[in-house]
Amino acid sequence: MMRLLNRDTAAGALFAAIGAGGLWAGRTLNVGSADAMGEGYVPMLMCGLLLMLGAGIFAGGLRRAAAPLPALHWRPVLAVTAAVLAFAAALEPLGVVAAILAAALCAARAVRGVSLVSVLAPAMLLAALVLGIFVWGLGLPLRVFPPWLAG
Repeated sequence: MMRLLNRDTAAGALFAAIGAGGLWAGRTLNVGSADAMGEGYVPMLMCGLLLMLGAGIFAGGLRRAAAPLPALHWRPVLAVTAAVLAFAAALEPLGVVAAILAAALCAARAVRGVSLVSVLAPAMLLAALVLGIFVWGLGLPLRVFPPWLAG
């Protein structure tokens, strides 16, 4: 049993499950071909590769001894999950800048002793990079600020 449950087998199973889930979620997308790619071509390719990578890592974990699974710490798991949910919830109504700030502030709670003030400068830098690359550079139609602040 110890050989089956270790870091490599757990990571491989997780990667394979995410890849399989992505393949299942994208099963209705048009894949197309390499010459005429559909909207599902790249996501299905990436999920297939992730599934194969996970299977390889899992198999490697079965063949050799690997480090045992560490104890699960709930604080980082919950903080990162909250950060993703905060970003998703804030993006449309509040804009990308507020969504990044909300996600960064939630993620900062993953580690004890991190002051929220120390998170603001990197979060603002990330927001500036996102604005520069995605909004102004690529022209993606993302709301930058909340409607009541943007005017």
